[in-house]
Amino acid sequence: MQPFGHALSVFVPGYGYWQVYRHFALIASGLERLGASTKVDPFSATIGVVLWSFTFLHYSTEPMFVALDMIELLAATAVVVYGQRALNDYWRARPGPSVEERVLPTDWLAMGVAAAYFFSWVLSYMTAPTN
Repeated sequence: MQPFGHALSVFVPGYGYWQVYRHFALIASGLERLGASTKVDPFSATIGVVLWSFTFLHYSTEPMFVALDMIELLAATAVVVYGQRALNDYWRARPGPSVEERVLPTDWLAMGVAAAYFFSWVLSYMTAPTN
């Protein structure tokens, strides 16, 4: 696998959905192999990404599109949390030495930038002039 080519392939229409399905199927098979109680459904994760991408390519201050943006953000967040919890359970259940759980300073920085972007986005919609 070429990481750069893999990253670029998400721009191929429909192929990104297949990648999401494959990634979550891999997580699910790892959990199943270890006998972990956590289960992951690749199809549900793919549906979440489809919802996210359905509203991804529009920019409007119309109330309907603002509501769709909120659905987009919720779907994307749900998919990330769903996958991350499953990966955390996999790392806890796998044999071998335990893995230290931590949030790196760069993770905090990324979360801070994302939160600032989100709040500026919400503020710009709330304060936009109306006709």
